[in-house]
Amino acid sequence: MKYVRQVFETLSKGLFISSDSSIDMQRQIYKDVEDNLEDYAYYFDRIGFRLELGDGYLYFSRKETKIQLSEKLNRFSHWLDIIDLLKAWEPVFGPGFTFTKAQLLVKMDTDIELRDKAKALYEKKDRYSDVVDKMLDEMAKMGYIEKTDDNTERYTVVNAYRYLEELISMISIDNENEISE
Repeated sequence: MKYVRQVFETLSKGLFISSDSSIDMQRQIYKDVEDNLEDYAYYFDRIGFRLELGDGYLYFSRKETKIQLSEKLNRFSHWLDIIDLLKAWEPVFGPGFTFTKAQLLVKMDTDIELRDKAKALYEKKDRYSDVVDKMLDEMAKMGYIEKTDDNTERYTVVNAYRYLEELISMISIDNENEISE
């Protein structure tokens, strides 16, 4: 358990650690936690955090009250809108996908649906480039994408993005169950 402090500092902020990060230290931390998962999980459980191992990513979870869960779902609706825009742009958008900001902006220039989705994301942003900047910044801060080239503004989607996909999958399953009843 070499990286307890680094794991706590990252995950306690609601961020992720991905196995496919372009940052070598993040990959090392992920590997150490994966190799010593029981020890890390026990340690963090004792201080009130539940260490979760997703499909190539790590995160903290907690038991939440219904009010906290409701607030979390409201905040998640923003991420649903972002994913909706990105999947409308590129249906294969997901872990391992690389793209540039320019590619998204070029497509947005020619696609009314994408422009409408972008406008709905951040109503106070007038220019689409500002919307894309804000969206990419949010995604990078959360650890869903990483900027791999500053000059070309190239990004790579990392495994932590699967967390969003898995949440959406659970929502879809719940909706299917409601319809069938």
